[in-house]
Amino acid sequence: MAKNDFSVLEPHAGGIPTVTQYLVAKGTTSSINAGEFVIKNVGQSTYAAAFTASAATQPAVGTDYIAGFAMSTSTETTTATGFVEVMQFQPGVVYLGNPKTAANYGQGTTPSQTTYNNQVGRRVLIDVTAGVHTVLNTDGWSALSGKNGLIVEYIDITQYPGKVAFRLANGLSYLNQA
Repeated sequence: MAKNDFSVLEPHAGGIPTVTQYLVAKGTTSSINAGEFVIKNVGQSTYAAAFTASAATQPAVGTDYIAGFAMSTSTETTTATGFVEVMQFQPGVVYLGNPKTAANYGQGTTPSQTTYNNQVGRRVLIDVTAGVHTVLNTDGWSALSGKNGLIVEYIDITQYPGKVAFRLANGLSYLNQA
């Protein structure tokens, strides 16, 4: 996956959440990059990259559980357990990402703040194509079709050209697992 596909735009009111060192299982080499979301299943001791090419449209509330945001690249190897620095999941943090289709967010050849503003509040997903994470724009929140876990937030597109601001739905926290 590409480094820094996502970044922190605004921390929550108390500042940057706690950054903790977590275990990453051996068997891969540097599988988590800085700027990617990290998952953990309750009952397991290790953490992993949240979104891979085989799971290209996530996160869904109630299915995907995010532990936090990678602040470093993981250090595991094929034969040794490693570590990754993770900013713990904290409600209220606003992230920046690139849109899958720039025109859907009023970005591109004819920028439009109005087009971007029409996306604010949508519940969307992440797409992973050729290792690059981008933000989709289809709103999805219903009992039948699942619950898309990114919530689009307002930004001034002249200050953040080619970007989408979003928060993670609180239900994505790995602490919500039963």
